[in-house]
Amino acid sequence: MPETDVVESVGDAVRSALVRLDAAAELGAVVARRDDAALAEAAEFDAGSRHAPLAGVLFTIKDWIDVVGMACEGESDHRTGRLPMRDATAVARLRAAGAIVIAKTQPGANHPIHGRCLHPLDRDRTPGGSSSGEAALIAVGASKLGLGSDSGGSIRLPAAWCGVAGLKPSFGLVPNTGHFPRVGAHSDGRTVIGPLALHVRDLISTLNVIAGPDGVDAGCVPVSLGDPSAVRPAGLRIALLEGDSSWRPAPSTLAAVHRAVDILTDLGALVIDVPLPTHLDESLDITQRYWRRGSLSGADADRQLTDWDRFASLFARAASHFDVVVGPVVADVAPLDRPLSGEDYVFTLPWSLTGWPAVSVPAGKDPETGMPLAVQVAAPRWNDHVVLAVANWLEEAFARQ
Repeated sequence: MPETDVVESVGDAVRSALVRLDAAAELGAVVARRDDAALAEAAEFDAGSRHAPLAGVLFTIKDWIDVVGMACEGESDHRTGRLPMRDATAVARLRAAGAIVIAKTQPGANHPIHGRCLHPLDRDRTPGGSSSGEAALIAVGASKLGLGSDSGGSIRLPAAWCGVAGLKPSFGLVPNTGHFPRVGAHSDGRTVIGPLALHVRDLISTLNVIAGPDGVDAGCVPVSLGDPSAVRPAGLRIALLEGDSSWRPAPSTLAAVHRAVDILTDLGALVIDVPLPTHLDESLDITQRYWRRGSLSGADADRQLTDWDRFASLFARAASHFDVVVGPVVADVAPLDRPLSGEDYVFTLPWSLTGWPAVSVPAGKDPETGMPLAVQVAAPRWNDHVVLAVANWLEEAFARQ
């Protein structure tokens, strides 16, 4: 888990975190704080009345995920007065392990209730969305660990644009219980709750805490987590995604992807010359029809689901040829502030439609703008440990460059 501050008590760690939140207030990344409650919980640990392995670990939460006693508006465009009576399962598991919630964060770059969330490095640019506040706070060190949610790239895109690490777990690995708006395997086969952090190692330790069925989310299945430390690079089969005829990343993004592949081949991995069924145009079309599903006729809705199933099957059949896919998260660095569209997520959509795990890994700076670059590592479903292992190797190597 994230290292705690070099302090004498959990209370000191909380006070230090609250000072960092104060310093980052102009970002507009925080929508609610729980200063008094966090300090009270810290006092229990310091008094010795509570013992837990994650005591002193502090985290923030996207305002689409329930925290008891804190208003959660989700995607609403007006204040509903909704006050959750229980924590989301992922939140409850972290708190049971001793972690302390310090704030809820902005669920969008431009939210109808909460306003604009600024990019942490350039106030004229967008941080992306919709786990905007999490990525922005982590990038400036105001938060060291966050929970977000990802339907089509809502963890990975802001992580990439802000220069932090973000994991979209396999669909069905982490319970969605307590996500608002409510999602389920049949009503939404894409949305997952996952962590963002400054370092990949913290994604690994967080996933170990939050994964596994909770007896409520019927779409969460009992799959054992693999161990990233047991994954070896030698012989690992890498498929390279560079875009296609319709979608090509910027030169600096493509160069970062090639550097990532070079890092892995230097470690002994093999680049497999296998055509990927990326169909980026098709993944965007299927997703856009999914977004419009409420207005589709019965026949059109059935066709959208059939196309989605066929798309996922293409990847399932191709998966026997490789272990991981390395490619872009986004086409280019964070743009000047503007509304986001489906096209911004075209490189993240395939892994949402397949339910595969994918990690956004910081990959240095764009030489022209100085803005963060990122690469994406994806793998067949339930191979979260493999993508996290690869992401960890890449993070370490990029940090040395």
